[in-house]
Amino acid sequence: MNPLTICITGSTDGIGLAAAKRFASAGHRVIVHGRSASRISDACAAIVQSTGVEPVGFVEADFTDLDAVYSMGRELTERFPDLDLLINNAAVYMPTRTLVPEGYETTYCVNYLAPVLLTSIVRPVLIANGGSVLNVSSMDHHSAVFDSGNMQGERSWSGYEAYARSKLFNIMFTLDLSSGDNAVRSNSLDPGVIATKLLHAGWSLAGDEVSVGGDDVFETVMEIARHGYNGEYFENARPAIFSSVAQDSVARQELHELTGEMLMRFRL
Repeated sequence: MNPLTICITGSTDGIGLAAAKRFASAGHRVIVHGRSASRISDACAAIVQSTGVEPVGFVEADFTDLDAVYSMGRELTERFPDLDLLINNAAVYMPTRTLVPEGYETTYCVNYLAPVLLTSIVRPVLIANGGSVLNVSSMDHHSAVFDSGNMQGERSWSGYEAYARSKLFNIMFTLDLSSGDNAVRSNSLDPGVIATKLLHAGWSLAGDEVSVGGDDVFETVMEIARHGYNGEYFENARPAIFSSVAQDSVARQELHELTGEMLMRFRL
């Protein structure tokens, strides 16, 4: 396949950095994203050291700050009009319930709301280029429910439930993106149990090396390209069954409308 121009969010460590290295080594044009200049600089150096290939660029934004995410999206569309693929990978696991400055629960904001905003901004470029979106979800989405009154743990909260909910919302968003007006090819995946900071924040598990997760993201993208998949959820780089909750079109519409209200000030 022709080289892709790819932005991977959260690519300064963990699965995102491992995936960036894998794509760069395969000849693709990687745009690094991180929340600070120092982390971005270190990641770019690590990619060059590992692959001998320079990333084509970088963007900086803290996903707890929606204004910064909006600015990042505008920068991507202006500096990289050839963008082919957005991989929404950045995520957190919060052991305690905290709010970002704008008032949203942190897990909800970083794992779901920020990627929706970013994707909405770059979608016209992706559509024009015949590009696509890949949302990093998790098998934990199967344990989540959709409750419009508890989307951010307003009534009951645990770190695991907040994480699982956000990953369910990722898949619901994927399905909305993949169909209807202004559709863009979109899929989601579970990258496996990987030894990242996120895993160790929420589980007492060892996990596979981060390179395994990076390989899974890479192989999933290749599988999607080979077969033209759209609206699928992947495990081990193969389409898998996702939660029946995500298949509920009424729930997806309600989530879509509530999310739209939260992002209304950006006039997307």
